[in-house]
Amino acid sequence: MSFVALACLLVALDGDTLRCGAERIRLIGIDAPELPGHCAKGRDCAPGDPTAAQASLAALAKGSAEIERDGVDDYGRTLARVRVNGTELSCAQLKKGHAVYRSEWDPYGNVTVACGLQVVEPYVTPVRSEARRTKRHSPSDQGVFRNCAAARAAGAAPLYRGQPGYGAHMDGDGDGIACEPYRGR
Repeated sequence: MSFVALACLLVALDGDTLRCGAERIRLIGIDAPELPGHCAKGRDCAPGDPTAAQASLAALAKGSAEIERDGVDDYGRTLARVRVNGTELSCAQLKKGHAVYRSEWDPYGNVTVACGLQVVEPYVTPVRSEARRTKRHSPSDQGVFRNCAAARAAGAAPLYRGQPGYGAHMDGDGDGIACEPYRGR
């Protein structure tokens, strides 16, 4: 498969779905937070702010778009990778923290390669050069930071459930956000 130009105005329906005319396009490999009322009962939906994820995708979707189609899902949406002005939208949403990577939604590993991800099940971490990696500031062999001090030192805090380096042991209030700043009451 290869990328082909899209001749339409892209509209962000949420943080991982676009509309191009009548075609609904689901970005492969990522899961963004669901808008209120859209997370199916029993489903493990991505944490975070759905409005911010949608706004981020809307901003990224402005410009010259290309698509690499990869089938259709159970909801009739086109499964695809989309680039706008050369930026891979799945990668940009991951980098901005508005989505989590789902390997089961990236069957050929195309998003893994395009985004430079290193899969350490069940977490995903960006591939970094060994020169920049230090024992103290990098996630352990399980892909989880040892503590919040290490996550902050690496510039990774706060961490959201499903993101690289997240560990429940750092999420004191159990809200899915680890190493968050104290907000007071």
